[in-house]
Amino acid sequence: MIQDGFPLMGILVATLAVVLAAIEIGYRTGRWRLGKLGGKNESEAQLSAMTGAHLALLAFIMAFSFNMAAGHYQERRSLVQADANALSTAYLRAGLITAPETEVIKTLLIEYTSERAEISSVNQADVLLQRSEKLQEEMWKQAQALTQRQTPSVLHSLLIQSLNNVFDLHEERVAAGLKHRVPYSLWLALAALLTLAMMGIGYFSGLKGQRNPIASTGLALSFSLVLLLIADLDRPTGGMVRADQSAMNNLLEKLQQSE
Repeated sequence: MIQDGFPLMGILVATLAVVLAAIEIGYRTGRWRLGKLGGKNESEAQLSAMTGAHLALLAFIMAFSFNMAAGHYQERRSLVQADANALSTAYLRAGLITAPETEVIKTLLIEYTSERAEISSVNQADVLLQRSEKLQEEMWKQAQALTQRQTPSVLHSLLIQSLNNVFDLHEERVAAGLKHRVPYSLWLALAALLTLAMMGIGYFSGLKGQRNPIASTGLALSFSLVLLLIADLDRPTGGMVRADQSAMNNLLEKLQQSE
C-alpha cells in the first residue's frame, strides 16, 4: 500500500493542514458570498441542516473504516497466536521421529520462528516473506527425504500435516497483513467527505461573519487523529499499534531452550 511508505506523523500533519485549509477556503467563500448578497444571510436552518448532514455522513464513513481497520488488526493478532501454536505442534511432532531429517526440520523451525518474531517494518516484511518461503522449501525437502528413506507411518503423516498447517497459516498471515486493507476507494471517499464537511463549516462561519480559530483547530485535530488511528490500525507493521508478538517470542525462547 502506498500510504505505508509515509510516516504516521507526516500523515497527521498533512491531514491537519488540509482540513485547516478547507475550513479557511470555506470561510473566505462564505465571506465572498455574504458580500454578493449585500449583507443578507442565507437561510441559517438550511445551511445548518446541510452542514450537519455532511458531518453525519463523514462520521458514518469514518466509523465504517475504523471498524474495518480494527477487524483487520484483530485478525492479525489472532493469526500470530495460531501461527505460534502450529509451529510448536510441528516441532513436537518432529521430535517423535528419530531421523537426521527431523533434526534438520527442528532446526529450520527454530530459524523460521526467529524470523517471524523480528518483523518491525514493511521493508523487513518483504525480506521476511522471502526467507520464510525459502525455509518452507527446505523443510518440505527434508520431509520428502524422510518419507523416501523410511516407511511412512502415522507419525510421518502427523508431521506432514503439521508442516502443511504452518505453510497455510503463513499464507493467511500474508493475506491479513498485505491484502486485507482499507481499500483506496474508501480512503478517497474519506478525504473527499472530510474536505467538503470542513469547507461547509467554514462557509457557514463566513456567512455568519464570525469564526473561532481555537474551536476550528480543535475540530480539525479531532478528525485528523481519528484518520491517524484508522491508518495506524490498517498498517500491519511500523505503526504505533502493532499486533502482539509475545506468543511468537515466547515460543522462540522455549524452542531455543529445548535444543
